[in-house]
Amino acid sequence: MRLITYLQALILRGTLIPLALLPCEGLFSQCPQIIWQDEFDGTTLDLSKWSYQTGDGCDISPDLCGWGNNELQWYQSQNAEVSDGTLKITAKRENSNGRNYTSARLRTIDQGDWTYGRFEARIKLPTGRGLWPAFWMLPTDEVYGGWPQSGEIDIMELIGSEPATVHGTIHFGQPWPNNRQSGESYKLHTGQFADDFHEFAVEWEPGEIRWYVDGYLYSSKTKSNVAPDRWPFDQDFHFLLNVAVGGNWPGAPDGTTRFPQIMEVDYVRVYDANKPSVHGERRVPNRAEGVAYQLSNLPEGATINWSVPTGATIVSGQGSDRITVDWGETGGDITAVISSDCSEQQLQLNIFVEPAFVPVQTLENFDDEALIDFDFSTGSLTENVDNPEANSVNASALAGRYERNGSEQFDVLVYQSDAIENGDEFVDREKKFFIDVYTDAPAGTLVLLQLENSSRATVANYPTGRHSRFEARTTKQNEWERLEFSLLDQPDGSTTGSSVDQLIFLFASNTRTGNTYYFDNFEIYGQQVATSVFRPGNTAKTLRLFPNPAGDLLNIERMEAGDWQQLRITDLSGRVIREWDPEEDAQSRLQVPVATLKSGAYLLEALSVEGIIYSARFVIP
Repeated sequence: MRLITYLQALILRGTLIPLALLPCEGLFSQCPQIIWQDEFDGTTLDLSKWSYQTGDGCDISPDLCGWGNNELQWYQSQNAEVSDGTLKITAKRENSNGRNYTSARLRTIDQGDWTYGRFEARIKLPTGRGLWPAFWMLPTDEVYGGWPQSGEIDIMELIGSEPATVHGTIHFGQPWPNNRQSGESYKLHTGQFADDFHEFAVEWEPGEIRWYVDGYLYSSKTKSNVAPDRWPFDQDFHFLLNVAVGGNWPGAPDGTTRFPQIMEVDYVRVYDANKPSVHGERRVPNRAEGVAYQLSNLPEGATINWSVPTGATIVSGQGSDRITVDWGETGGDITAVISSDCSEQQLQLNIFVEPAFVPVQTLENFDDEALIDFDFSTGSLTENVDNPEANSVNASALAGRYERNGSEQFDVLVYQSDAIENGDEFVDREKKFFIDVYTDAPAGTLVLLQLENSSRATVANYPTGRHSRFEARTTKQNEWERLEFSLLDQPDGSTTGSSVDQLIFLFASNTRTGNTYYFDNFEIYGQQVATSVFRPGNTAKTLRLFPNPAGDLLNIERMEAGDWQQLRITDLSGRVIREWDPEEDAQSRLQVPVATLKSGAYLLEALSVEGIIYSARFVIP
């Protein structure tokens, strides 16, 4: 017999609430009650809640061999064990029924099926190339047709070769190959999901699904994300827990993969109401000011006490559901302790403060030789025009002027360049794009920058060949301003960062406006590296490196006398590039030629008889 649904639970508790009035990420929420759970406290799997799926899918349908994903494992019940308060699903390298790996797959179909609610599990995940653990939901009755027409909700998936990243996704649309999906990812700042347990959850309401990791809201999908296809997420769904081995997405295991690997589940729970959550920027610029953090779904009458790490300051909002924070140069945990008649709960959010970013490469400034080559545009580009109105942001004599073609909905300005060595550095925010813009377009106008591989991308085959897209919005009109581009998305995950050779600007994309855009100082910024890294007990023995990033010559200044017997430059692997005796040069400042060094990061090390007493990192752009 099917367990109670979300609405049935409310009726049975005598609290029938129209679904349209249920809280949707509002400030206040009822006390959430568990309506279904498995805490895995026994010594055997509770078969009144779970059933096994075994085999490789071939017995269900020839089209489902490898479970529709070219997976390599044979599922069997003995790979799922309950002991010491957790469920353990173990993936093993062993032969069974013609397969080279075994694992387990469990589901709650016809024993735990729901429409709407909060669904969560606390899980410690395996790691290693070829591993694919998942906590997900499928429709029980497939009212709208076979996969993916009736939908799929992936609460958590992890690819073992990316052990710090989990994914939350919905699948929908027409039968393969016209199926569609929409999802987001959550990446840990430090460590892996194999290091400890984490809580993964979705809150599912009519027309909306939200994803959480440890109480942090990182993704939300609504009917607009599915349109024009049907929103199939209005019927009963059930849980699945499994660890796949291999498959189209993670690829096969290799020599680095260690077996056995275990997905350990502390509990699985279903709630009749939303729980408190926190959202806000997890990664902030160096010395960022006025960054907001918001709590949602607080119980009535809740009191809140916030705390922030050393170096950060709560500017406003202490005791309320929303605070603003000024950050210094280091991050740490923001903590909110929520006390109410429901319970006391602590939410903790780890914040990464970026290093300071400095210019490392100028792609185009209309004064020097450019590192990008104009290819074509649908509008009109004029290079080396007079600055329309110099100010403190841009006092250059020359700029570029682009007149947008108002008859083009997606007007493009295309450049070719081999200056982007690895587009992934911009996706990972190790580097950033900046540009000066002066325009008569209204404030709030979108500027897109798209990184592509020109041999794969054509006008008609979007998103093929599009490695990544970055966005910035103007805040001024007829005044120079410096814009920073932030990652929008990665349309084609199969296009590698090293293959990027084309950059496209789209001013006011998806409009038919005809404004004029002056632009200048299109630059790449990199993370500023410290000029000094001191060894304990030797902080008085100081050298200074400049400029950093270096030019053709690296200046090494001896701030005071020291007992260094040798200086050397190494790469980050420790390979010595050059070494010399500084005592042979009586000057307090040395100039070292570094023009022949390849782009990258290096270490300058000073040595005495005691070993390395000073080390500094510098960059060759």
